[in-house]
Amino acid sequence: MLFDSEILQITFLSLQVSAIATTISLMIGLPLGTWLALGNFRGRSFILSIINTGMALPPVVVGLVVAIMLWRSGPLGDLRLIYTPVAIIIAQTVISAPVLFWTK
Repeated sequence: MLFDSEILQITFLSLQVSAIATTISLMIGLPLGTWLALGNFRGRSFILSIINTGMALPPVVVGLVVAIMLWRSGPLGDLRLIYTPVAIIIAQTVISAPVLFWTK
C-alpha cells in the first residue's frame, strides 16, 4: 500500500498541532514583543533577561516541566491533559514563545 491511513492520520495530527501552537505563539509573542521593543518602562531589562533565559531552555526541560504540571498529581492534573495533543500544543507554545518575544 502506498499511503497507509494511520500514517496519514498521524501526519495530519502533527501538522495540525504544530500549526495551532505556532498560531498561539504568534498571537502571544508578537504583541508582547512589540510592546517590549517600543516600550521604555521600569523592569524592562528584567523581563528581557527572563525571555533570554527562556530561549536557552532545552526542549527536554520544557517538556519535563509541562509533564510535571499536567501529571495526575500535578497542579493541573485534574484536567487530564497528559499525553494529549493539547499537552503537546502547550509544550510547543512554551518552547516557541520566548523566540517571538525577543527584541534587541
